[in-house]
Order: sequence, then C-alpha cells, then structure tokens
Amino acid sequence: MAPLMKRPAWTPAGFDDWQRHYPSTPFARNAGPLDWTACFIDCWNRPRAGFPTTTTVVLVAGLYSECLPGCHRDARRTLSAAGYRVMTVPVRSSRTVMTQGEHIAAWLRKRLAPGEAFIALTHSKGGIDTLAALVSDPTLMGRCVGIALVQPPVGPSAIIDRLFSPPVAPVPLLERAARRLMRTRWTAQGTRDISSDRDPRVAAMLNAIPDELHIVHAVSWSIEPATRFDSHHTRLNGYRPDCAHDGQFYLEHQVLPGIPQICLPRLDHGQPVLGGLGFNAGRFWLGLADLLHVTSTQTR
Repeated sequence: MAPLMKRPAWTPAGFDDWQRHYPSTPFARNAGPLDWTACFIDCWNRPRAGFPTTTTVVLVAGLYSECLPGCHRDARRTLSAAGYRVMTVPVRSSRTVMTQGEHIAAWLRKRLAPGEAFIALTHSKGGIDTLAALVSDPTLMGRCVGIALVQPPVGPSAIIDRLFSPPVAPVPLLERAARRLMRTRWTAQGTRDISSDRDPRVAAMLNAIPDELHIVHAVSWSIEPATRFDSHHTRLNGYRPDCAHDGQFYLEHQVLPGIPQICLPRLDHGQPVLGGLGFNAGRFWLGLADLLHVTSTQTR
C-alpha cells in the first residue's frame, strides 16, 4: 500500500488566488495603510509574544462554539506557552449580539484585575459580540490594547437567510432538521443576528466603531470544507456561482470598511477555532496577537 501523502502546511500567502477560483467575486482589498496582510505574514513567519506577558489574552468564539469540543484548544495552548494569561469567555448561542455583549463586559469586569490590560482575539459572531461589550463600557474599552476580528459576520449569512425564510419547494430531511434547530430557544436569537433580520443596532454599531479602538479584521476564502460544521460550499457555490466565500459567509460580507484588514487564502470558517487541513491554529492566533503589538503605534 502506498503511503498517505502528508497535507501541506497552511500558509497566509496567496490571497489573490481567489481571482482564479472565484472570478465573479465583488471584492477589492483595502489599499495602503489599511492592508495589514504583509505585516501579518511577517508575524506568522516569526512567531513570538510581542506584548508584555502581563497583557491578558481574551478569546471569544462565535455561534454554536459551546457545542464544539476542542474549540480554541490550540490557541489556548500556544498563547499560554508563550507566557500570556489566557481567558476564554463562555458564550451562548441563545444570546443576541447586544445581550452577549452585556454578558462579556460583566464577565471581564469580574475577572480582570484593576487596570489590567488585555487584547481580544475573536472569531465570527464572537467579534461583534465583543465589540458590543467594549462599546457599552468605555472604561473596559480603554483597557483593551487591541482586538482582532476573524471572519466577522458584517453582512448576512446566505445559509441562515435560507433557513429562516419560508420553504419554496420540498425541503430535504437535513434542511428540515436545521430549520427546526435554528428556531429553538437555544439558538434562535443569536442566529438571527447573523441574518438579514438582525437587530438594526448591530449595523449601526459596525458603522461607528470608535477611532480609539486598536482593531484589525481578517477576511478569507476557501475552496475546501475543513469540517462538516459550518462548511456549506456546495450551497454557496450554487447560490452565487464563482463568488468567493469561507464556507459560511461570502467574502464581501466579512468586510469592515475603513478598518485595517488582513486577507487570508484557503481558510474555511471553522478552521480558526478547530484547525484542520494543515492549519496551525495556535500559531495563527499568536501571529494575530503579535500583529496587534507591531501595529499598536499606528492609527487609522
């Protein structure tokens, strides 16, 4: 029997290959000082703890993460090994963005020492939940020396919009089950806030991010599902052929206009928190922490 071929390690280089895989994508990357991709690649190539290790790292995951064994496990291990104190905020998919933001703010106020500085490394809806927490508490925001939002749901999930809309044809069994699950009290409110029917306060918040917040967001595309969870390539390719997505959100729906950006290739929506397909999640989050340190003297 021939030996199995080892999958190549993921690399942050090569974002512009999306034009070959998804030629109809309505996307233009940020220009000039708002494109931090090259800086992130440098940080990826030289893994290190840039912030003083007195800086606490706060990890916030997104929807359904409470149901994912191993969520953020590699990030916790790598960041702790680098010397940081790491805290993982418990989240619930039943909470809206605003409710979850209140929970995150209260949780941090209770556990951070007076004056303790922190960075927030967030994924998916966890990013806008954390923004809601910081915007609601100026004192807490003043202690946040950096926040990274990875694959933030700035625009709606086409998958969730489909599940929340009335069926127009006989619905397959798995889709019927998903429709029922999305309407339960454990998921409905949080899920609705990544749909077109979200609380209008979320869009208003995303359009008025405070200038004093040191922030970066990461957008990505992928061509291969990393897990069976949160990877909907076939459906998204069918809804809008040749348009780039990360298995859950189209590329342009991850973009925060006017906010520093890094652009990542071949990164499926679940990979930052679960790994897979040769992706080193621990190294990724350490690189983002260092990126926030390197850019901490820059302003938008």
